[in-house]
Amino acid sequence: MYRPSLKATLLFVALWFGFFLALRQPAPTAGLAGRPPPVPLIAMMLAATVAGLYGALHFGRRAWRLADTPIARIRSAPQGYVELYGRARLLPGPPILAPLSYLPCAWYRYQVEERTSGNRWWPVDSGESDGLFLLDDGTAQCVIDPEGAEFVKTRRDVWYGDLSGARTHALWGIGATYRYTEQRILPEEALHAIGLFRTVGGLGEVPDTQGEVAALLERWKHDPQRMALFDRRRNGRIDPDEWEAARRAARRQVEREQLQRTVEPEIHLLADTGDSARPFIIAAFREEGRLIHYFRLWAAGCLLASLLAGGTALWLSP
Repeated sequence: MYRPSLKATLLFVALWFGFFLALRQPAPTAGLAGRPPPVPLIAMMLAATVAGLYGALHFGRRAWRLADTPIARIRSAPQGYVELYGRARLLPGPPILAPLSYLPCAWYRYQVEERTSGNRWWPVDSGESDGLFLLDDGTAQCVIDPEGAEFVKTRRDVWYGDLSGARTHALWGIGATYRYTEQRILPEEALHAIGLFRTVGGLGEVPDTQGEVAALLERWKHDPQRMALFDRRRNGRIDPDEWEAARRAARRQVEREQLQRTVEPEIHLLADTGDSARPFIIAAFREEGRLIHYFRLWAAGCLLASLLAGGTALWLSP
């Protein structure tokens, strides 16, 4: 079940509080130039102020996370929240094809829009790749699970055409019926990625023997045939000494499985953290500083918009 974050909850409460205060303003009171204050406009400015502060926090936190997290090498990266740099690679198997351009890619996102009678573009189809791909930094390869990632500055193509997708020469879309937008990450493209890193298999995985034994015993308890093997007295129940024998058998099986995993090759994974305070970001940037500067510019722009909107609301208030 979805649980709203603290940031989203505060934004919702602040917006409603701002609207409430604005609508509670006494309308008959004359404001500037003897006119009543424009209450709807004040409410809009208050909402823009809160939205700007939220945006400044949103982008500022991303810039701070990137600046505070050093770039790690995949082979020696610690388990947890890390930043990686390398080049996109494709996994073996059927290629990933962008649905509009049919170009082979590591990831894609697309949208098809139709021009309405009001001369507006209305989305009629969209989608995003959820296929895994690789990040190779020269020391090792890491599997990227793109679900939940925030993609920044990927290749983006926009063109106009008809329903079949055939391109038409339409300046700024004038006269076109459909608009097509496609974002892609191509093989060999340089990428920065920051997210939850973990290693499965090999010596890089720290085994949880106790937890695995408990999980195995729990499965065995729901298997009557398995539990019958430990009922040596054939009395229809598992006595304490028989249960201890089952525990020892489960531990031996878990240790054999763990030993088998140590000889398997390591698989490095990077995925969503599930924590809004630690965002999962994939960016088509070569330089980390350029990516940090990108988020700082957005944060500064949101803060400036918030200050302008707040100042305007104060100026319009009676």
